Amino acid sequence: MKLIYKRMKRIILLSLIVCSGLLSSMAQTSANVYFTSEITPESLVRIYHALGLEATGRVAIKISTGESSRTYYLRPEFIKGLVDEVGGTIVECNTAYQGNRSNTESHRRAITERGFTGIAPVDIMNKAGSRLPIIDISQYVCTVQI
Repeated sequence: MKLIYKRMKRIILLSLIVCSGLLSSMAQTSANVYFTSEITPESLVRIYHALGLEATGRVAIKISTGESSRTYYLRPEFIKGLVDEVGGTIVECNTAYQGNRSNTESHRRAITERGFTGIAPVDIMNKAGSRLPIIDISQYVCTVQI
């Protein structure tokens, strides 16, 4: 357990270092923040229109289709209006960990069972089996006492 805690601290610290470097290198500009207390399919489309931008060409909508029908993910009936509005394709990736989305066959079955194929085309980006290599980053991490 101690080893897991140490590794998590290192990963978090690395993330903070990378993020702080990125933030400090970015120009200081203000950002628009959009908020709605109405969580409905219609409000999702209104938020898209509030951006004042139009998604054109081949539009990918990256979501998680969830580990099971009981997990937290955006339900097809919630995103359908937005997907239709932009003419989007839902994109997903097989997971690197074991579960019902770790290979293309079971992932496609899960996507269909959850209703996503009923609202839009679905593309599993790494369906051919490619995965990012898992590398040891410990040589790049410095230790900081907290």
